[in-house]
Amino acid sequence: MLMYFSRIRIRPDVRDLHLLVSGNGYGAHQLLWKLFPGDDKRSFIFREEVAREQMPFHKGVKGEPVFYLVSGSQPIADHPIFAVESKTYAPKLSNGERLAFRLRANPTIARKEEGKKNSSRHDVVMDAQYHLLREIAAAMSIPTFGDKSKIKKSILEAWRQCPDSQGIEEKLQCVIAENDRYAEVPITSLKPFELLDLALKAQMDKALETWFAGKCERLGCAMVRDEFKRRLKFQAEGYQWHALPRKGKNAGFSSVDFEGEIEVVDAKSFSKVLFNGVGPAKSFGCGLMVVRRVLVK
Repeated sequence: MLMYFSRIRIRPDVRDLHLLVSGNGYGAHQLLWKLFPGDDKRSFIFREEVAREQMPFHKGVKGEPVFYLVSGSQPIADHPIFAVESKTYAPKLSNGERLAFRLRANPTIARKEEGKKNSSRHDVVMDAQYHLLREIAAAMSIPTFGDKSKIKKSILEAWRQCPDSQGIEEKLQCVIAENDRYAEVPITSLKPFELLDLALKAQMDKALETWFAGKCERLGCAMVRDEFKRRLKFQAEGYQWHALPRKGKNAGFSSVDFEGEIEVVDAKSFSKVLFNGVGPAKSFGCGLMVVRRVLVK
């Protein structure tokens, strides 16, 4: 399958357009679509970056966005707004190859809810943190309903009044200890709010790791561990919630930046990932996985 990989920049003579486009995933998507005038349906996935971080030695580059696209047809080169650089994209992969990757994705899970015919999609991070907070609140015999900040505040207040309440400190320490990223953190010296915040962070990290591992199983790749500490070469950072007020009061989507190293298990299946993307919210700049080969000694 012949595809195209493109770098799209806003022309320097189009003043201040980047102020409208930067961070506005759907607005960027609509503008980028104009690069494919013959396509009735979206035939591309894209990722937004900051130009000065991607091209630090390029003259005249500032904080404007730069977009990377993978598309089924070649974007037009002559455009009044965008400067377009394209090349054919047909990666040849083999089973067992190691790849360094970067991915901005919208991690969600589907869950069947009582009284509803279809499954509902839930934000992975919020779902994991709510689960931990409600579990702790239930153990302390305090209300488990309300938003995250309300439950968290209730837990800390109950904990202040009764420091030994239901072994909550031990529970949170166990949650943190299960994540080897925090193996060297002196958790026994943390204050209650610090311990709770760190446990929520550890819960989030574990949920994102589980989500990505599940994706890997279905997409033809596998996560990789380093040879010394046997830790996964993987991290997930930059969780953001993007509100979509036009779609409703609480409408929106989350994005997380993943990076690390993977091994190709099924080259044919994984090649499709590079063309089709990972997860939902592709119209908002999620899903494009950028990879490069890693030499294994």
